[in-house]
Amino acid sequence: MNDFSDDLFDEKKIKKAVRRGKLKTIITVIIISIVIFGVLNIANFAISANYSEKAFKQWDAYVRLSTPNGYISETVDSRGLLGGVSNYEISKDFKSKSIVIERKQYSFGLIPSVLTSRGSGGKIGITGENWQFGYKENGWREMMFFHPNVFYQKYKDDEELIERMQGDKIYEVALSFKQPYKPSELFIQLPEMTWFWIDTYSSEQLNEFQQEAKENDWSSTFIREEEALGFSINTPFISIHDLEGEYEHFLELLQMSISPDHLNAFNKMKDTKLEDVEILGVVVYGTKDELEEILENPKIKASSLGGVIENY
Repeated sequence: MNDFSDDLFDEKKIKKAVRRGKLKTIITVIIISIVIFGVLNIANFAISANYSEKAFKQWDAYVRLSTPNGYISETVDSRGLLGGVSNYEISKDFKSKSIVIERKQYSFGLIPSVLTSRGSGGKIGITGENWQFGYKENGWREMMFFHPNVFYQKYKDDEELIERMQGDKIYEVALSFKQPYKPSELFIQLPEMTWFWIDTYSSEQLNEFQQEAKENDWSSTFIREEEALGFSINTPFISIHDLEGEYEHFLELLQMSISPDHLNAFNKMKDTKLEDVEILGVVVYGTKDELEEILENPKIKASSLGGVIENY
């Protein structure tokens, strides 16, 4: 008489079916969540990796331009949401070997991390009685540069300091010329591993340098290492042909750097051919005997000691 099965009203079976349905729903939600989580993580990793690579190229370009013979030798990324922080080491080719000189960090990504900076190194001479040069993290002095077209009250001369040094060491010395020289005019004996300081400054920057040199104490009026831009050559400089490839790479780095000042320098230099480039100074590496003749050259106006390492 009853057209419906008794099972339809079996309460236990109904509850079991409901539990089974809930379990399937939960499993489905978990699987979808895992898939979405995996996809988002892959997307986050890909986006972060892309921004990390871009940031590395920009910061490495900055280091190579503003640190004579410097480069980023190692990076370690800590990635978060669509970005992260990269801890990196700056090394310097020091003639016969590479030396780590500083450790720093930068942020990258669509949502870059906020960095809290704690300074390293230091400065001396804050009373104005001594040169107000800084130190790198590894204890090396930051080199000073003096633009030939700016009149300074006093010029740095570390020739006597180098002569007093003991042992067969290799010295890094920044040399500022008395006047700008075109590559074809630079008749000076240079050793291997030489870095050329290039005139990338605008007339407004030069006026600012001159005003600072006129109004401020002599101990603080010079161009700091990171403000001097240039490129290196690892073979003895013989002709303008030896510099062509390095100069082209220098222009590429100016476009790539994270610094807007470097892009401004590129806009000034982009139409300047190598033969018209003005060299304001050089950074050289060598022992006391190797540097003696160079330091006595009449073309040199100032000398500033940087790093010192054992010659082995």
